Amino acid sequence: MRRSLQLALIAIFFYIPASFAAVNAPRFAVPILCTENPSARTRTVGTGIVIDPAGTIVTAAHVVSVSRVLCTLTVIVPHAEWSQALGFHTFSLKECVSNEVLDVALCRIEPLSSPRDRAYLIPARIRIAVPRPASAVTITGFTGWGLLPTILDGFLLTPQQLYRREDGCYCDFAVGVSVHPGMSGSPLINASGDVVGLITVAGTGKFRGVSFGTSFERAAAFLRKNGVTFSADRV
Repeated sequence: MRRSLQLALIAIFFYIPASFAAVNAPRFAVPILCTENPSARTRTVGTGIVIDPAGTIVTAAHVVSVSRVLCTLTVIVPHAEWSQALGFHTFSLKECVSNEVLDVALCRIEPLSSPRDRAYLIPARIRIAVPRPASAVTITGFTGWGLLPTILDGFLLTPQQLYRREDGCYCDFAVGVSVHPGMSGSPLINASGDVVGLITVAGTGKFRGVSFGTSFERAAAFLRKNGVTFSADRV
């Protein structure tokens, strides 16, 4: 089973043209993959953010809550840059704790092949602050049937406020760019390279072309309660 899974993961690299790939994409943004049983068909269902070298990731809660019922979830970590298609390491996604109102989940990942693979985990630099409106931000995530990252550039639209989604979740920022399926959980990166939040939903209808998410500032209490410490906590 493990061998067939790894072969399936190698194969799906070739479903997305290289023009969609960002060679210099940050390595802390990683794809979350669903391998369906019994077909072993594998696809990207979300994006995770590595936040510590031990193997903790943050993603959108709906990514793991829905997908774990239907398939085996794995995370792919690159050996070096994402452009080196065959240089990656596979991790299994273990227990998660979620906050459904924030649509944020904290999960543990374990290497499938060797404990030494943890050396390839590159944590994000987290900042507990939301950029000012009109600030330039970047979203890096994964979509469809491939493992090459997509980078979207945009601007924060309004001062920080709560946006209620149809499913009852609340987001606290909006970005003037539309993310693609599979990019839920993607990091929101400020101009300094700090991760300040994660994307949870793309707008529809009158909000088409806009994406929404939860800032780490708003999610900080949930994350601290579950053992995450930030740089300010360690001073």
